[in-house]
Amino acid sequence: MIKVKPNSLEAIILFCLYISAQDGEISSEEVKQLLIESPFFKKLYFDIYGELIELDIADLIERIEKLMLTMPEIVGSTVSKSEKSLFSNLLTDLKVQDMALIMSRHVASADDLHQLEALKFDYWIDQWN
Repeated sequence: MIKVKPNSLEAIILFCLYISAQDGEISSEEVKQLLIESPFFKKLYFDIYGELIELDIADLIERIEKLMLTMPEIVGSTVSKSEKSLFSNLLTDLKVQDMALIMSRHVASADDLHQLEALKFDYWIDQWN
């Protein structure tokens, strides 16, 4: 099982998939968008932290999707204590929070932003701004 470190690319991808999953599925369009945007965020992460990320993003997405299957409490119409705790601890750096919000909005919008995706996205915008 994957170990997600705070403020890592894995944490950002988990957040993106979490927002995308709120409508009950992570669509192929959303995964494609995540793959398209990942080089940009790898570079941005390098520019901010000076850390080069050499990961197979497709494999990482697949592993994070499997991880999410063990966390059904993070999908629903309300923000659970579990969600608040998870993402408050995984995304603590303001720059990483901004990257996660930008990327998740693009990814979730790939198949049209569902009302439940927008609800969770708006919650985190309010929390982090």
